[in-house]
Amino acid sequence: MGECISYPRLPNMAPVKQAAQLYGLSPYYIRRLCKAGKIRFVNAGRGWLVNLDSLARYFEQGDPAPVELTPAAPSVRRVCP
Repeated sequence: MGECISYPRLPNMAPVKQAAQLYGLSPYYIRRLCKAGKIRFVNAGRGWLVNLDSLARYFEQGDPAPVELTPAAPSVRRVCP
C-alpha cells in the first residue's frame, strides 16, 4: 500500500459581500480592513476574496497595540570646514 499524503489546510475564503453578511457589517468596512492590511484577502478578477479565518482572528484580538518608536540614531550631519 502507498503512504498517506497529508495536504495543507486550504484557507476559508468568501467574497466581501458574503463576509460582511456573515458578521452583520457593511462591505465597505470589510474592504477598509483589507486595504489597511488588517485582514488577508486576494484579488479574484474584479472582486476580492476575504480570508474568513483572518477576519475572525481580527475580531477576536482587535487591533494590535501601537508600537512605540525608539529614537533613531543621529543621521548624517554636515561637517563645516
